[in-house]
Amino acid sequence: MSRSHREGSWNAVRSVATPCCIAVALLLTACGGTTRRASTPHGQTTTTAAAVTPRVERLVVADRGTVSMVARGGCVASVRTAESEAGTHDELRVRCPKPERMKRWFDGADRVIATLALEPVDEDLEDADDVKLPTAKLLTASGKALRVAKPEDVAKLTSEVTALSAELAAAEAVAPGPASADGWQMLHVMGPAQVLFAGTPARGVFEARVSTNGQYMCDFITSVDDEPMRATKSGWLAPQTASKAIDEVLGPFNATEGGEAPKTTFAAGTKAGAEQRSNAVSTAAVFERFSLMQDALGDACLPELEPPSTPPLGL
Repeated sequence: MSRSHREGSWNAVRSVATPCCIAVALLLTACGGTTRRASTPHGQTTTTAAAVTPRVERLVVADRGTVSMVARGGCVASVRTAESEAGTHDELRVRCPKPERMKRWFDGADRVIATLALEPVDEDLEDADDVKLPTAKLLTASGKALRVAKPEDVAKLTSEVTALSAELAAAEAVAPGPASADGWQMLHVMGPAQVLFAGTPARGVFEARVSTNGQYMCDFITSVDDEPMRATKSGWLAPQTASKAIDEVLGPFNATEGGEAPKTTFAAGTKAGAEQRSNAVSTAAVFERFSLMQDALGDACLPELEPPSTPPLGL
C-alpha cells in the first residue's frame, strides 16, 4: 500500500474540510490544481456563460456552513458543518454518479448557465473572508473563474445542486449484486484505520461495502485537530471490474467458526444473500488485498485498515 499516494490524495480534502471560515471552502475549485486568473477586476463588467469559451467544467455553490462542487464527468463534493447532540462536526461527502447521469445533469445545467449574468473573478485581489454568501462560481477548462451576478440565479443553481445531491444520497445503499465467478455478491470491511490529512495523522473507524453490481460506499469517522469529522465517498465501478476485484480480495477468506465471538474489526463476504465474516487470520490477508482497491477508489476510501490481533499459537 502506498502511504505517500494516500497522503497526496487527501491533501486537497484536508484543505477544504478544515473547520475555519466556510468562505475558505470556496477554494474547492483548486482541488484539481487549476490556476485561476481573470484580467478584469471583480465587479467591473458582466458577461453571460453563452459567451464564455471553453466550457464550464466545475460549478461551486456556497452558503454559511456548506459548500458544494459539481465536476463535469466527475463527482459532487460537499462540505458542511452539522449539529448533533454531541456538538458540531464537519461532514465531507463525495458522491460519484454513473457517467451518463452526470452528463444528463450538465446538459441541463449548461442550458441554465448560458442565460446567467456573470462577473470575472481575480482571486489574487479577492479576500475569501469578504465573499458575500450565498454565492456561486463557475470554473472553465482554461482556469477562468466567474461569479454568478444575480442572487436569484445563485438560488436557482443552488437548488439544482441540492436536488442532485439529494438524489445521489437516496441511492447510496449498497446491496448484494449478482454472483461472481466465486459466488460472492458483496464485500464488506470494517475496523480502526488511519490516514494522513496534509501530513497530520488521523485515526478513526472505517467501513466500506462494494457490490458486484459495481456500487460502493466508504465511510470514515475521525477527528482532525481535535475537531470531529465524517468523510464518505460513494460511486460506481464497472460491474465486471467490481466482480473480479471482489473475488481477488476475498481469495484468502476463511469464515469464523461457530463459537467465535463477533468482532468489530472484520472482513465479510455475501453469498446467496447471507453475509459471512472471516476469522482474524484471513481478515488481515483480506485487508492487505483490499488496500489495492482502496488506492483505485481514492478519497474517503483511502484510510488504512488495521488488521485484528491474532491469538498466540501456544507453542
